[in-house]
Amino acid sequence: LCEHPWLCHDLNRIHPLSLSELQKLPSCQFEELESEFNHIVVGKKDTMLTLYFKRGMYFYKETEIDLSIPHRLVLAYGKLSPAALLYAKSHSSFLMLGLGGGAITNYFHSYIPSMHIDAVEIDPMVARVAVRYFRSEPGTNYRIHLGDGRRFVQDTKSKYDMIMGDAYGGGFVPPHMITYQFYKECASHLNPGGVLFLNLYDEEVYQRSLAALYKLFDHVHTYFAVSNTSRIVIAFNGPAPDDAELYRRARTLEDRYGFYHSLQDLISHKRVDRPEKGLQPYYDEN
Repeated sequence: LCEHPWLCHDLNRIHPLSLSELQKLPSCQFEELESEFNHIVVGKKDTMLTLYFKRGMYFYKETEIDLSIPHRLVLAYGKLSPAALLYAKSHSSFLMLGLGGGAITNYFHSYIPSMHIDAVEIDPMVARVAVRYFRSEPGTNYRIHLGDGRRFVQDTKSKYDMIMGDAYGGGFVPPHMITYQFYKECASHLNPGGVLFLNLYDEEVYQRSLAALYKLFDHVHTYFAVSNTSRIVIAFNGPAPDDAELYRRARTLEDRYGFYHSLQDLISHKRVDRPEKGLQPYYDEN
């Protein structure tokens, strides 16, 4: 194991703190790290452990876990993300673009351990923090790759049942991760019946992404949080399931995997939006 985890280049050699060790951490901001990409802060308040990115005077919450119920998804968009399972024909493989603390990949890995997961994180320091503090332990069927998410998509030969874009960092998504060409590249790496789903908090990014996705997929369904403007956008091909079919799929998956969060409860959050008239996708610069 690495004596100094923040200098460790091999994520498999970082010692992850146990749940009991995490629960004994003080209630304060106890880590502050500068990387090439981010000003990273890790803090704990009562049972909540949080990963922040600091931009100027603002703290952006990237990942949060409840150490009293570590398998619970805490952030609003995270709770919505399992809705993608309702649309994917199979659940054998998952590509996550933007690991952060790893709450969503950890959730899928915990409940569907047979699922092969590739998670890509551009910031090595964030990946180290995820392994050290946020229970993101690479191993069987769970690989963490360091590098640019789009470059990974361009270079990989693998195809996936589900691909998630969650490259938000400090309130914004890198421009090359929200273009028509990027979404097209992702679509080309989906298995038949696969889905692309995206965390799109910003309204303009959401609208322009809808414009792109409707050019590439037959259908786009959006799941909105009640508490704030968080949303998960799910793009897929083939017939669109009605609510009765979604409830049937939800019950089947819940019976099979025993998820902590109800998939059936998510269906009431669904909306089918169209992009604003005349709005164009973002495109790569020539």
